[in-house]
Amino acid sequence: MRLELHQIHQSFGDNAVLKGVDLTVEPGRVTALVGENGAGKSTLTRVISGVHQPDGGRLVVDGHEAAFHGPQDAMARGIRVIYQEFRQNLFPHLDIASNLFVLDPTARFGRFPVRRAARRRAAREILDRVGLDVDPSRLVSSLGVAEQQQLVIAKAMSEDVRLLILDEPTAALDDAESELLFTQVARLRDQGVALVYISHRLKEVFALADEVVVLRDGQVALAAAPAETSEAEVVTAMAGRSVEDLYPRHSDPTERPRLELSGFSASGLVADLDLVVHEGEVVGIGGVAGSGKGEIPRGLFGLASTVDGEVRIDGEVVELSSPRRAIAAGVAYVSPDRQAEGLLLQQSVGANISLASLPDLAPRGVVRRGEERRVAGDMVTRLGIRTRSVDTEVGDLSGGNQQKVLFARWLRRRPRVLLLDEPTRGVDVAAKADIYRLIDEQTREGTAILLVSSDLPELVAMCDRVIVVRHGRAVAELSGPALTEESVLAHALESAS
Repeated sequence: MRLELHQIHQSFGDNAVLKGVDLTVEPGRVTALVGENGAGKSTLTRVISGVHQPDGGRLVVDGHEAAFHGPQDAMARGIRVIYQEFRQNLFPHLDIASNLFVLDPTARFGRFPVRRAARRRAAREILDRVGLDVDPSRLVSSLGVAEQQQLVIAKAMSEDVRLLILDEPTAALDDAESELLFTQVARLRDQGVALVYISHRLKEVFALADEVVVLRDGQVALAAAPAETSEAEVVTAMAGRSVEDLYPRHSDPTERPRLELSGFSASGLVADLDLVVHEGEVVGIGGVAGSGKGEIPRGLFGLASTVDGEVRIDGEVVELSSPRRAIAAGVAYVSPDRQAEGLLLQQSVGANISLASLPDLAPRGVVRRGEERRVAGDMVTRLGIRTRSVDTEVGDLSGGNQQKVLFARWLRRRPRVLLLDEPTRGVDVAAKADIYRLIDEQTREGTAILLVSSDLPELVAMCDRVIVVRHGRAVAELSGPALTEESVLAHALESAS
């Protein structure tokens, strides 16, 4: 499918979100759509998929003007969107074959194979098209995240997709799983499918895309082939300014241990970990999905089902059996899933920021709202959180600003130990730069930081040392010239010599 968008405008009330966007998507090509949160990417996706009808402009499909009056019209043309939260489209307690055919809105009567054997044979043919070698009788709940994503793509292929939009497809994947997705994208491109690839990860954008289109403030700020531009130019086009020194790490840790782990184990997923993090030091934790790396900060914040071993903070043995105890010991934790575990989405920015400081703001059980708003306002200014006011619901903010609200909650308490698990997941480049500056500021104040990340450039650039975890055990400690993306990945995948 060749889809042309000409001067697309879209407003919501007085808020103009798209301001004359031109875009052409062609069969057998990958068009990367990038931009800061709030740039208009999601709205443009909804226009293409028929969710929104534009206020102005034209859509042209294969040379003929088209109008999508709803998602059904776009789907009938072969347009599909796989959103970042793709697992919401799956039925985990049904088998793979049933998931491929159930609730197909474009299926004609009788398409669903009633007999189980016929359904599994048909499913096997679909799975073969995308190279997913799994038994169609398996429950979806038994699949890993990457396999579930491949299943969603397989379902789209079964529906004769002609244009596929992938929204942040690697947000929940580690590097090895992402490579599987990249193979899938190349396969679809070779089959003549037109692809729109939305991502904040510029490295993969430049590796996959035939064209990079940057949206800024509802307009196309840059459109070029990867060979004709650079990551720096794309970042400048996204932000409207040069984002200098994306990784502003000024390492100067002291020799004083702040966090010490001895024989630390958590939930049966991490075993016998010995680790020291000094004042002002950032120690990274690397490893593939399922390695147990994420259970380390959870255990230290009192969220693991079982914890063994000894934990010392500033030389004192501490009991971190619950978040309450961890907070009292000066530990803060930024979860990898801000919406499910970190934020109260229907509460205000102020309420979310003050959540960890309620003993100070509500000494007699009643929150002093004026003081809460003052404290929240100070943190909003300090962290550059873009919000109409501290009374705005945090769910209305962009992903990057939501993440800053999480940071504000904990930085207000001046933690001794800061546990960060995927702190820049799903945020744009400018927000990443702001978060990295916050990390650097905290180390200058003596905070010990434990940084768990699947983003290899982030690990290498922001950490003084990286501990690689495999099967729940530390298998390597990398620093100095030995700390490279290649070395982290090699140890994580058991391919180190």
